[in-house]
Amino acid sequence: MSLFVTAPDFDDPIGLLLACHNKILSHCETLEQLPAHLVSHGPDEEARQAAGRVLKYFCQAERLHHDDEEQNLFPLLTAYPDFPENLRAPLHNLSLQHRDLEKAWSKLSQDLEAIVAGKEVHLSPTAFIAMNRAHIILENNEIFPVALQLLSRDTLVEIGAAMRARHVGPLT
Repeated sequence: MSLFVTAPDFDDPIGLLLACHNKILSHCETLEQLPAHLVSHGPDEEARQAAGRVLKYFCQAERLHHDDEEQNLFPLLTAYPDFPENLRAPLHNLSLQHRDLEKAWSKLSQDLEAIVAGKEVHLSPTAFIAMNRAHIILENNEIFPVALQLLSRDTLVEIGAAMRARHVGPLT
């Protein structure tokens, strides 16, 4: 019996995407608490560290996560003849939502950078949080279960290899 739960890796690309969603939701919880903390304490050390952690995660992981889905997972699903017709439009919309999330992040990240620098800002992450939560619900509850049903183990391995190359570069 192991006391440690191992995180998914590139051999489990859907599990890795789900784990990323969990991290996004965790950072959204931090963002949700940060405005009240700023009102009470200003941009103190705790606020600066929290803002820095959120910045680091989204600046490094968001674009890669979107690319993993848009370049590797989504095209394979839409090409699959048995992909449900009622999910085709929502799947297309997920890519458009990625652009909306990136625009919302661009503004929010400026405010977080100001907090890290110790500046007073009026932080309003509500829209960004709501967008992420709705987006993740659709992917987790509709798209990923269908992907696990339709895609072969070999296809999942290919997706994982492409994700690995994007995240860590080609192995030499």
